[in-house]
Amino acid sequence: MANDTFLNLVKIFTVSWLSGLVTLLLVPLYLKIALRFDLTDRPKLNSSQTPIANQLSQSKVGTPTMAGVILWFPTVILALLLLGLKNFYPGPFDFLNFVDRRETYLPLAGIFLGGLFGLIDDLLRHFNLIGLRRRDNFLIYLTIGGLFAWWFIAKLNFNFIDFVDQRFYVGTFFFLLYFLFIFLATVLSADITDGVDGLFAGLSFLIILILSVFAFMNGDYNLATFGGSLLGSLLVYLWFNFPPARFFDGNTGSFSVGIAIVLMSFFTQASLLLPLLAIVFVIEAMSVLLQVFSKKFFGKKIFLSAPIHYHFRYLGITEAGITFRFWLINFLGCTLALLIYFLLKFG
Repeated sequence: MANDTFLNLVKIFTVSWLSGLVTLLLVPLYLKIALRFDLTDRPKLNSSQTPIANQLSQSKVGTPTMAGVILWFPTVILALLLLGLKNFYPGPFDFLNFVDRRETYLPLAGIFLGGLFGLIDDLLRHFNLIGLRRRDNFLIYLTIGGLFAWWFIAKLNFNFIDFVDQRFYVGTFFFLLYFLFIFLATVLSADITDGVDGLFAGLSFLIILILSVFAFMNGDYNLATFGGSLLGSLLVYLWFNFPPARFFDGNTGSFSVGIAIVLMSFFTQASLLLPLLAIVFVIEAMSVLLQVFSKKFFGKKIFLSAPIHYHFRYLGITEAGITFRFWLINFLGCTLALLIYFLLKFG
């Protein structure tokens, strides 16, 4: 038993290192393509609607964007490569392979689908080919979330909510509503949070790290390896994205990683802990909701600008200062979630 645990730890760390190496090799290729086709941040349209946010973003104009490709692409490629190589070299590559019908089919499909749609959305917006409105994006997110909900219900027979080792049967319809709420809240708040150098990547690293620990505690070693692969990419990405950022991830990054967080939380019986695991996501999203509500019904703003990271930036706090403090807040939320999970599982 102890030997199996050690071997699975070796597998997770090996795949994580491999994913980080692939990501590192992709960085110069990505930068070459981004600069060749001018895939750089541009001044926002309709800037009069959010003057402070757009004023603060002017310094980022010209920075390469859509780098979120290097967050999800290495995991997908590595999974396919290891799956193919195990047929020729069944020893080491069968050991490292983490493609598993029960544990990782859906998460791998999720980051690929989310990354692909996000990339298409980024390209359409960048070249002004189709003006997708927020309502359009919401409907697309809802459709993709509905596909995943259907898989959980039709293929995995989910009509319950798992919380660690407790199971609450809620019926198919309520589970559908619950899943869609968690899905939309997570991916939309992830997109909202992605506005300060290094913030989204650092928060995602913490969240996926804890979810990978949950997977390992449950014996879902392939899911933990999937998480480890994302961690390898996120760590390399963060090296270049920490203030001042060399590039930005775009929707292709925030959407794919957001989906990974949602699916991992359901597979690890931790969806009810997401408000703690992603507490900064919650704070950022609530700041936007409160700002919109106050402006609509009272005609005045609560914050200088929303999401709240723009409020702090306008007050003169550096991006590095905001990023580091928000990391600390999310670290506290993650450690509390880990403590609750551990006590419920082994207490």
